Amino acid sequence: MTHSPELPIPVAFEKLGVEHAILRALAEIRFVEPSEIQSRMIPPVLAGRDVLGQARTGTGKTAAFGLPLLQKLDATGGFQVLIVVPTRELAVQVEGEMVRFARHKHTRIACVYGGRKLLHDEKAMERQPHVIVGTPGRILDLYDRRLLPLDRVRHLVFDEVDRMFDIGFRDDVRKIINACRSQPQMIFVSATISDEINRMVQQHMRNPETIFTAKPEDTQTNARAQQYYAAVNPWDKLRALKLLLTAEKPGLAIIFCRTKRTVDKVANALNERGFNASAIHGDLMQNKRERVMRGFRHGKINILVATDLASRGIDVHEITHVINYDVPEDPEVYVHRVGRTARMGAGGKAYTFVANGQGQMQTEIEKLTNVLLEPAQIPGFTPSPEPNRRPDQHGNGGRSSPAGGQHRSGAATEGYAPTSFESSPTAPAAPRPIHGRFPTRRRR
Repeated sequence: MTHSPELPIPVAFEKLGVEHAILRALAEIRFVEPSEIQSRMIPPVLAGRDVLGQARTGTGKTAAFGLPLLQKLDATGGFQVLIVVPTRELAVQVEGEMVRFARHKHTRIACVYGGRKLLHDEKAMERQPHVIVGTPGRILDLYDRRLLPLDRVRHLVFDEVDRMFDIGFRDDVRKIINACRSQPQMIFVSATISDEINRMVQQHMRNPETIFTAKPEDTQTNARAQQYYAAVNPWDKLRALKLLLTAEKPGLAIIFCRTKRTVDKVANALNERGFNASAIHGDLMQNKRERVMRGFRHGKINILVATDLASRGIDVHEITHVINYDVPEDPEVYVHRVGRTARMGAGGKAYTFVANGQGQMQTEIEKLTNVLLEPAQIPGFTPSPEPNRRPDQHGNGGRSSPAGGQHRSGAATEGYAPTSFESSPTAPAAPRPIHGRFPTRRRR
């Protein structure tokens, strides 16, 4: 049997102090040059310092803290590193990256998260992993059951910590920190740093190394991502989406919607029109979510329709398009959504559907990102009048506008999601009853 020659060691990582066993793994997975966040974070983490790091999504933050922590592990010891992430998908992603980096080290890595049987994670704890990656709720659940000894943590990482605050994990983050009785090395990393995060840093970190790779004048989104907006009202969104996908022919695309109900409607409508789409949101069973993500990563599904839970847990470099079917109310959410494309040097496009009355939301996004969204022309798309509005006496396509000539805010019809891509009919709606109960469907 002949053996393939050993791949050349990535010298740039070697100069940062990375050991040979990890360098071999980096060579095999074609890591050659470190990103800015990696080159600036690896040395202080190796030196044992606390670190607060900010970098755009898709710049390799997992390797920035993962490589030096794997090197600092004591292989003869037990549990030493805890990496806390906000979502199940991100937990699986980080675990996978750590396993790749540690392929030539005797390191046990476990991933724990809610949504699956607790017995699975209990068995993982029995194997005494050196590194645990998990979501806050499941970590605290295992701690309360005395299965996860947080007092042994030597290195504590909070990845995408701002997202944890966004989705209600503030108290859990504090509980985890307080449960680590000895003072561990602490690392906070995220794409955005808020005042609240800075307050936690001052309270819990010891003279941290602060690493911001994005300057104030820079954009918070990747410069390689071309960013557009299209003026599309809620009743026209599905039709506009179909025309956009037909024109763009994306390789891999993510469509972000605000609600689970809209995600399901959009995914079903796309499949009815011959697109290869799948929905992913928090109401899906965990095995279904994992199956969908595997299909997306392997190219068996090329359109993912998602709520924002997926905006932090998808690390697929081949994503060519991100479409904001609904404008995110928080501009920082836009940063993380768009960060799913144009990753690790690749190009990409991001489209945002902006309805009448949502101009201020677009302005806030542009102010945060320091990017002016370019207007997009969707081939074949023309706006249609709002459904169920009778032509007025002047022959206009709807009732008289409110005072000042302004139409209703698009937010008023944000939840409207027709099941057809065709133009909405303009026939008048059936009269509503003047009194009595409206017919309802019993919830099951």
